[in-house]
Amino acid sequence: MKTKFSTINLLSELDKSENSSFLAEFTDIHYPKNNLIYSPGHDKDLVFIVKKGRLRLYLAVEDKEFSLAILEPGDIYATHTRAHVQTLEDVTLMVIPTGKLHSYMTTHPALSKTIISVLGELLKQSFSIIDSLVFKDIKQRLTDFFIYEATHNGHPGSRGIKVQLDLSTTQLAAIVGASRQTTSTIVSAMLKEGILQKADRNVYIIPNIDLLRNYAHT
Repeated sequence: MKTKFSTINLLSELDKSENSSFLAEFTDIHYPKNNLIYSPGHDKDLVFIVKKGRLRLYLAVEDKEFSLAILEPGDIYATHTRAHVQTLEDVTLMVIPTGKLHSYMTTHPALSKTIISVLGELLKQSFSIIDSLVFKDIKQRLTDFFIYEATHNGHPGSRGIKVQLDLSTTQLAAIVGASRQTTSTIVSAMLKEGILQKADRNVYIIPNIDLLRNYAHT
């Protein structure tokens, strides 16, 4: 289950000398961990780029939440969508009024192309999440999540691939679209069967990635 929606880091793009004037238009805003900072109907029309920390992007329908992505440094999003944005860590955002962003994009086609590519990846990721929620059970979604983290953020070692989630069970459950109890039960079973090993708080070892891939089908 892919959690990061883009492979493009906009912070690197903005560091280029030709974008220095545009970078000066942004304002840094800091938010503490575990806060809902933007919701549908937000009163300010802003675009933000994550400078530091991670946030969860999700939809809320009645009493259910459907995670779309984890926003990380270099990712871009807006305050005026149907999604909620919640901090997973202490974060720093670079914000700019949407109008200013549009004006800059009309005169800087190279950066405009990059931003459109990022938004296109977000749309693709949204459809992927919907497909996962409809056609995969919770066990498969949780397995896919660990595989993605191992592949993209894991650290190989003598015992296997180390994955540091920095997520509570409640946060992990929200990402895979399950209850806290169900998520905890499946993770406990994975630990008992040796599919996962607990290295530290919120840190796991995956001894054999192939066993993990096959686990959802057992």
